[in-house]
This record gives sequence, structure tokens and C-alpha cells, in this order.
Amino acid sequence: MSTQPRIAIRRLAAARVISVTGTEAAWIALMVAIYASTHSTAWMSAALFAAIGAEGVATSLMGTLGDRFDRRRVMLASELAAAVVAIAMAITGSPLGLVLLALMSAVAQSPYMSASTAAVPNLVEPRDVAWANSTISIGRNAGALLGPMLGGAIAGFASPSAVFAGNAACFALSAALIWSVRGTFADPDRADAEAHAGIRAGFRFVMADPVLRLILLAWVVLLFLLGPILVAELPLARSFGVGSVGYGFLAACWGGGAIAGSFLGRRLAERNERATMVVGCAFIGAGFAAVAVAPAFAFALMGMATAGLADGAVMVSEQGILQRRTPDAVRSRATAATEAAAMSAFALSFPTAGFMLHLIGVRGVYVLAAAGCAVATLVLVSAMRELAGAEPAAAEEPVGELGEAA
Repeated sequence: MSTQPRIAIRRLAAARVISVTGTEAAWIALMVAIYASTHSTAWMSAALFAAIGAEGVATSLMGTLGDRFDRRRVMLASELAAAVVAIAMAITGSPLGLVLLALMSAVAQSPYMSASTAAVPNLVEPRDVAWANSTISIGRNAGALLGPMLGGAIAGFASPSAVFAGNAACFALSAALIWSVRGTFADPDRADAEAHAGIRAGFRFVMADPVLRLILLAWVVLLFLLGPILVAELPLARSFGVGSVGYGFLAACWGGGAIAGSFLGRRLAERNERATMVVGCAFIGAGFAAVAVAPAFAFALMGMATAGLADGAVMVSEQGILQRRTPDAVRSRATAATEAAAMSAFALSFPTAGFMLHLIGVRGVYVLAAAGCAVATLVLVSAMRELAGAEPAAAEEPVGELGEAA
């Protein structure tokens, strides 16, 4: 028997809360463990580059799994594989070992996002797609809020290994919730599958669509200049005298703002998406600029919350645009293509992050990120003009009827 559509989405959102909470906590613990062992931002940059770079490459390859196999099974396999890696991280003490395992964890998690995003239009009626995207985004961002606080606190008062062990349990519980959902995760007929054959079909589709191509360009520009912030957050917190706990709160404020932004997306109509994309990106930059000039830690937290709020609304808008413009047969690969390109740009910013930190300072990297948002906003203006008048690169297919999972 099929799970009721809204119940199915709520369970998937709950799975995201749990999984992302563990993942974000583990990221904080990883940074704390590496910095404690090496006192080097270069090592922190290396860990971020390895993990995010590996996920970017793997996502471009693994996205095909969501278009070829049962998306529910792909999501399950991804969570369980990540749980195994988290257990290994809990018993590893060397910085190099942790970096390598972080890389493996990123690869294990890489198929999940594209498969889950591609499944949403099949699990609910068309009128509920924005609600579903918002609900799952709320779950993801709730995890981004809880994870850093828990990770910073547990790593500070217990040990990073305890955080990694908890992350493994989170992945397992998330998998159990996904397993409980019964429904259609993809169009059973996979119409037009032959027209979108091959691993590179997602990239071809995105590059052929003027709207998706410009949106991707905006994120590549933004994320390439955003990466050094992840390296700067811990030194920023230390400069205010708040240590690893404050580091966790910086990241948590982004998550808290993103939850509020995702809630706004619940009532987002198609006619409002263009303005949300442009104005939201500008506000992300404004938040980073506020952190750059913050006279006290509380002002830095407010800046991160503002940036997160805007990001939450923008992400719901972007997913709706992508899902409507992409046929089911290639939706997972198109999502993976955008994710892979964005993450690759993000990863490429890390090798020089430590150098940039020394060159322009902790606050300077926030100014750089704000500048990236300004450029991305201009690109999004062009993208939204195209959206107002352009047709999708391929006709949208009917959403599959609810039924038993394939």
C-alpha cells in the first residue's frame, strides 16, 4: 500500500533532519579534530577540498543511478554506505585518515541529493510540489541548525570520535525512515529515456537550457568565492573569544535562517520565483557583508542568519524551476549535473583558502564572498529574464500516478 503523499514527504523531511544533523555535526567535529592536531588552516582546507571535490566528481557519475534504478533504493544505499564510513571515522585518530574517510563519506552520500530531488514531483500532485520542496528543505536546514551546535558542543566537551559515532546512528535511522515510505519515486514508463541516454545527458540538458545554464553560472561564480568562509569561520569565532562552541553557532545561525527561508517557500507561487532568486541572492551577499564589519559576535550571528534566510528561499525557488523544466527521464542526472558543477567550483576555492585568509584576513574573505553574491545576482537577473520568455529545452512530462515503488 502506498504511503499518503504528504505523510511520505514528512517522513523524507524527518529523515533529512536526522541525517543532516549528524553530517553537519561531523563536519564541525572534523574541523575541530584536524585543527587540534595540526593547528593548520592548510589541513582544514585540504579536508574540505578532498571531501567536497570528491562529492562533486562522484555526483556527476552517481546521478545516473537515480534515473536508472529505483530512487528509493538508491537513497537507502547511500545512507547505509555513509553510516559504515562514519563508524570508521569514529575509530580513526590521524588527520590524514580522517581526510581520506571524509572523502569516502562524500562519495557515499553523492547519489542521495539528485535522486531525492528528482523523486519529489512523482510523490505528490503538481500543486503540492512547492510545499514538498519546502518541507524537505526545512528538514535539511533544521539539521544544518542542530548539527553544528551539537557537533561543536560534543566535540568540545567529549571528543570528535563521539560525534562521528553519533553520525553513523543518524544515517541508520534516516535509512529506516526512507524504507518506511511506499510510493512512486519515478515515472514507471521513464518516457524519453532513449533521448536522454548516457551519463552526460544531464550536463547536455542543462547546457542546452538557457535558464538552467545561467542559474548554474551564477552558483559557480558565487561558490568559487564562498569557499574560504568555511575555513575562516573557526578563526573568526576564536577572534571573538568564543572558540569551537561559537564556531558551531556561526554555522547554526545559517541553518536557523535557512529554516525560516524554507518556510517562506511553502507559499511560494511560480510567479514569485524570479524575484525570489534575484533578491534572495542579493540578501545572501548583504549578510556576508554584515559579518565582515561586525563589531561584536552577536552582529556576526545576525549576518549569518540573514544570509541563511535568503538562501533557504532561493533554494526552494531553484528546485521548483529545475523540476518543472526537466523531464523525469533525465531529472536525476540534470540535478546531479548542477550539483556537481557547483560543488566543483566550491572545492576549487579551498586550495587557496588558507592563502587568501593570510592575504586579506578573516573579515576580508567575507567581503570577497559578498562580492561573489553581487556578481551572481547580476547573472540571475539575466536568467530570470530568460525564464520570463523562454520555453523549456524539453517538454515537461506528466507526473506519474501514485502507486507502489518500482
